[in-house]
Amino acid sequence: MKIQHIFLSHRSKGWLACVLLACLFAGCKKSLDINPLPTTLNSKDVFTNNGGAQSVIAGMYVREGNNINGGSGISINMGLAADELLLPGSSSTTYAQFYTNSLSPAQNYFWVSSYSAVYVCNTAIQGLTSSAASSMTPAIRQQLLGEAKFSRAFLYFYLVNLYGDVALAITDDENTNSSLPRTAQAQVYQQIIQDLKDAQGLLPDGAYATANAAVATDRVRPNKQAASALLARVYLYQGDWADAETQANDVLGKSIYYLEPVLSNVFLKTSHETIWQLQQFNTYYPNNADAPILVVTTPPGNASSQLPLNNPLVNAFDSVNDKRWTNWIGEYHAAAATYYYAYKYKNNTAGGTSTEYPVVLRLAEQYLIRAEARAQQNNLTGAISDLNTVRTRAGLAGTTATIKSDILTAILHERQLELFTEFGHRWFDLKRTSNLDGVMGVVTPLKGGGAWNSYDALLPVPSTDIALDPNLTQNSGY
Repeated sequence: MKIQHIFLSHRSKGWLACVLLACLFAGCKKSLDINPLPTTLNSKDVFTNNGGAQSVIAGMYVREGNNINGGSGISINMGLAADELLLPGSSSTTYAQFYTNSLSPAQNYFWVSSYSAVYVCNTAIQGLTSSAASSMTPAIRQQLLGEAKFSRAFLYFYLVNLYGDVALAITDDENTNSSLPRTAQAQVYQQIIQDLKDAQGLLPDGAYATANAAVATDRVRPNKQAASALLARVYLYQGDWADAETQANDVLGKSIYYLEPVLSNVFLKTSHETIWQLQQFNTYYPNNADAPILVVTTPPGNASSQLPLNNPLVNAFDSVNDKRWTNWIGEYHAAAATYYYAYKYKNNTAGGTSTEYPVVLRLAEQYLIRAEARAQQNNLTGAISDLNTVRTRAGLAGTTATIKSDILTAILHERQLELFTEFGHRWFDLKRTSNLDGVMGVVTPLKGGGAWNSYDALLPVPSTDIALDPNLTQNSGY
């Protein structure tokens, strides 16, 4: 996979990578314990001391955040692609492509940014497992290695769900990466699972740590339960119901987590529901960079980059009884219409103090994962109990579903209401439950996208990278 922007050579581009990372790190040294960067990203000298290794891991989070948060991130664009967000005007060419489900191989979308972050993960994993790293503090080395393994699994989880078969790069060697073919999804998932199991054994259990492996009060670095939470999701997507339940149990059994009884507290930095949140490095928007796009404060249209909610999501709510409607959805009254918008994150202004980081993994999802896994294993009583735990927090009565098929439908509906505009859940749920064609076949024409094509379920591989790598092929239909 010869992606010239991504897998930088050891000689000519390693220095450039560090310069770029150094620019990105400006202003976040205090919170991530970042020391001055070494001369080259690939140099063994990076991993002979704690500070150099910590800097590489900090760069990994910067790239990860750029990939999933903000205007080019997964929540916004996959919300547009699905039936969650409305694009009243044509304020962004990329937005319009996602919204009308008319993506182009001429664009790279998440491909380049994802592999850029994978490159840093690979560099860190190789460096931290090399003999040069033996001079590091053992606890710090273990912590950082666990974070790198977790992050690589996280990135490949999204790559395989967005693109299908993908190039599986697990080294930073340019010669190896220059001609990688696409790897079958099943094999990519095997690597994801292995990385997450490794991370479980390396990261703190039931606690959080800083880059110095000291006890942390925030949750911006993954721990064992973050790995378990993602692993539960991976097993759910694969239909491995027993293992999905086992991994969800590991999270749900920890007393440090509980559903916040007040819904306005769920997405705060201090939320006890958070399993893993991603610290922001954008000094202009120090909170969730999605918020300025999702919170509507001006009339939506060509002159606005703010995106209200689409009717299918709005109409799915029982606005009278559901506390999520009153706490997580706002209203903007324009001259000709009323627009509803995602208001999970309230802090949508520039500057100020950080109060809300993007919550990537949270407890409510684990209840819904376990509910689905239990239902699929015919533990209907357990499934209903987990489903009702989420419904009760939302102020709703227990589900009326009693048979397996109805319970599974109710769980999917609850996921739509609970996880909207959060990192593509709706799009991926429709795909994995074989409902994407049915829903998008109705929604896409209403969005001005013409007829829905089944191949739109996968994003196109950038044509520029296919041209560079003779072994890289395009997804069908593009």
